[in-house]
Amino acid sequence: MSHPAADRIVGLYQDRAADWIRDRGAALRQHEGDWDEVYWLDRFCEDWPPSAPVLDVGCGSGWPLGAALLARGFKVVGLDASPGLIAHARETLPDGDWRLGDMRQDLPTGAFRGVLAWHSLFHLTPEAQTHVLPVLAARVAEGGRLMFTAGPAHGEAIGEWRGEPLYHGSLSPEAYRALLTAAGLTVVEGGDQGVWMARRAILSAK
Repeated sequence: MSHPAADRIVGLYQDRAADWIRDRGAALRQHEGDWDEVYWLDRFCEDWPPSAPVLDVGCGSGWPLGAALLARGFKVVGLDASPGLIAHARETLPDGDWRLGDMRQDLPTGAFRGVLAWHSLFHLTPEAQTHVLPVLAARVAEGGRLMFTAGPAHGEAIGEWRGEPLYHGSLSPEAYRALLTAAGLTVVEGGDQGVWMARRAILSAK
């Protein structure tokens, strides 16, 4: 049975889009414990060629992750369920391809050098993540990477943002590892710092 806060998560970001834009800000976060976004972004897109395609799932307003990827010369497709956040991304970051949709059913097709679900996948229930994560992994091209954030153990946690419950869900590390491995990815970072990164190998030419 779904938690009411999980059912509310899409509506929360739809209703409070302007608040989220203000609170999240336009700068990458650094030196905040485990969430040094500059460090993780550097690792995520290390050695990518110019114009590499990247899928940013739960992209929000496009700031700051999508903006940083565009500034590095990558082709960014962003997906978010909040019309207000996507409108802001389209207005302020016109070089990106910003799409309105729910990651549980509207993921773009194609292969991407990078698939990013930074602070977004963990807003889904553990059950939903079990279904969505293999689909995200399937979007990773040869030599590409998938990166997402998650909790330390299977379960649910309810935080608070601007007076409303804020839902977070997580699988166990063992479950994440098993799903990624079954999808043909090699785990590079195993969630010890709250960040998972996995890579798809480049097939040898025959």
